[in-house]
Amino acid sequence: MQSTSKYMSLILRHKPEVIGITLDEHGWAKVDELIERINRTHPLTMETLEQIVREDEKQRYSFNEGKTLIRANQGHSIPVDVELEEAAPQ
Repeated sequence: MQSTSKYMSLILRHKPEVIGITLDEHGWAKVDELIERINRTHPLTMETLEQIVREDEKQRYSFNEGKTLIRANQGHSIPVDVELEEAAPQ
């Protein structure tokens, strides 16, 4: 599962074209496309994807409310707007 998580990080943060998907302007990818395309080289089910998102220590990923979209939360080398709210330092 760790190699799948690392591969998913590469896809969602840097190179979605490697598996032939596109991210929207906010970095979201369609979950069904991601699973289908990653599954060609790395085993991935919805259950495994949910586990990766839930157990990632650095909270790298998030789903939309319906779990139909997924994105990396930070660390992109491609231009995306992850819609972070500006906050004053504490």
